[in-house]
Amino acid sequence: MNPSLHFLTRENWYWNLLFFFYGLSFFLMGFSILLQARRGSSLPLGRRLPWLAVFGLLHGLVEWGYIFIPAAAVAEGWQTLRGVLFNGGHALLLALSYLFLLVFGINLLGDTRGWPAWTRFFPLAGFGGWLLFSAFTFPRERAATDAWLILIEIAARYLLAAPGAVMSGLAILAQGDDLQHLRRNSLKFFLAGAATALFLYAFGGGLIVPPASFFPANFLNTDLLLRLGLPAPALRILSSILVAFFIFRLLDVYDAEEQHYREVAREREMIWREREKIRRDLHDGVIQSIYGLALGLEHSRTLLADNPAAAADRLATLSQQAEKVISDLRGYLTGLHLGRDLPADPVALVKKLVTDLARNSDIKVNWHVHGNGQSYLDTDQRDHLYHIMIEILSNIRRHARASEVWIGIDLGAGGFRVKIKDNGTGFDATVPTGGQGLKNLRQRAALAGGWLDIESSPGRGTTMTFWLPYEGDSGGGVHGHPLGAGR
Repeated sequence: MNPSLHFLTRENWYWNLLFFFYGLSFFLMGFSILLQARRGSSLPLGRRLPWLAVFGLLHGLVEWGYIFIPAAAVAEGWQTLRGVLFNGGHALLLALSYLFLLVFGINLLGDTRGWPAWTRFFPLAGFGGWLLFSAFTFPRERAATDAWLILIEIAARYLLAAPGAVMSGLAILAQGDDLQHLRRNSLKFFLAGAATALFLYAFGGGLIVPPASFFPANFLNTDLLLRLGLPAPALRILSSILVAFFIFRLLDVYDAEEQHYREVAREREMIWREREKIRRDLHDGVIQSIYGLALGLEHSRTLLADNPAAAADRLATLSQQAEKVISDLRGYLTGLHLGRDLPADPVALVKKLVTDLARNSDIKVNWHVHGNGQSYLDTDQRDHLYHIMIEILSNIRRHARASEVWIGIDLGAGGFRVKIKDNGTGFDATVPTGGQGLKNLRQRAALAGGWLDIESSPGRGTTMTFWLPYEGDSGGGVHGHPLGAGR
């Protein structure tokens, strides 16, 4: 320990207070970094800041040592075990703190500039050099212990503190490009501020040392600054407060990075939702419409021989349906929602689609509408209801080979239930299918805020039942209806 600094804090209460805040600023900086670093980071700065945290914690203890180490232990020097532990331990802690400052700077700059791995051993080489220097200069006479402690403090500042602070400042300045994608302009200011404060600390804490007989300590030392009216401890305290302040603010990088990843995840989710919507719309809408056209053409071909006039009418209707398919495709390409062109009343929408089914086939349709709820669907729900009905009706036409369909609509207070039963071939509903149709049906009902059930068995027809609320939240969000509502 430097006895003159210990004497300064012991004899002057204001230096005692200043050294307390000196240590507190570095200690809190280290503690805050460790708290934030637990969140993890993929940025070089975020990954390397824990090294700076260790420097802050250790150096805070070093500065508090000038206040709390007993004066008697300092006076004992190397003569007692207590003196060895306090004085030697303080000198070792000072060098160790600077070692971690240099580790932070070298590793961060190496990550940013792509330095080879062997450069990461420079800090250990510097610390090893300090240990060797301390061992070779250890005094044989007890009276020279104080001078030796000051000498190894100078060595620690020259070998570790000055290069550590300069490298750390350069490394922080080099982070501008890496942080640009976070789109937070304040980080640039904090980077510049932290680098400037570290350069100031390199001067005040690394180059301004007690007077010694060798260059540059014989010229650039604490006495020179004192003659200029600026005590060296005051410069170090000022630079430490600035370093701690700007590093505190630079910890915003963890929030900015987290926010950036949330935005990226949200964008990816939106893209995925849009792709899913296009896939469902193409499967349930356009493709089913084209199937319907094909079946209608087949039906017209059978009419052509016996009733050419009816066949011509069917072909005219199919031509209109083909125009609608083209219109739907244009709607998808321009990003328009089909639901805007559909009726908000679910009964009207279901009746329109079922009427088209009856017109294009020989299937008999039986209706039953019950209830007087005030039915209204938003545009996304209309879109989902349209595609649910298209998929169900298309399955009846293509696969069920049904001759009769019963459709019941129950208009409740908060939503409506649709039950569609056919007398077709049916299928084993307990066996998973490889197609997308049934999966899409359930997804669409859920996205519209409702549910869908399928009951079927071979030879006994199929019953599809679904319930949708009257008001919805686009995009599959929360609809405010309890799970299982409408059952």
